Amino acid sequence: MVILLVSIIIALIVVIFAVQNAAVVPIHFLFWTADLPLVLVIFCSVFAGALLMFCLALRRELKCRKETKVNKKFTSKRAAASDADPIDIPQRDSQNKDGQTVAKENTAGASEDQK
Repeated sequence: MVILLVSIIIALIVVIFAVQNAAVVPIHFLFWTADLPLVLVIFCSVFAGALLMFCLALRRELKCRKETKVNKKFTSKRAAASDADPIDIPQRDSQNKDGQTVAKENTAGASEDQK
């Protein structure tokens, strides 16, 4: 909302400035010379600047979207890799028949005979 308000104020200032400078002036660009109203020169300059800023902002936005897309793809691949290869974590220690302490291995889905 603030940006819109500031933009409208700047646009009004440019319009007032351009209308007050409506005289015809000679314009020189490289080997080209023309007599144009100053109001036209001001509006064309402002439009060219706005177009340049829009293109730069669009380029930055597309670059950020591309980086975000790559980061999402990387994190999804990383999450899929971590889900596919779980780490075996030893469970509570238990004692075998001889009274020695033995660590059980994490064997999900295995029956008691296989442990």
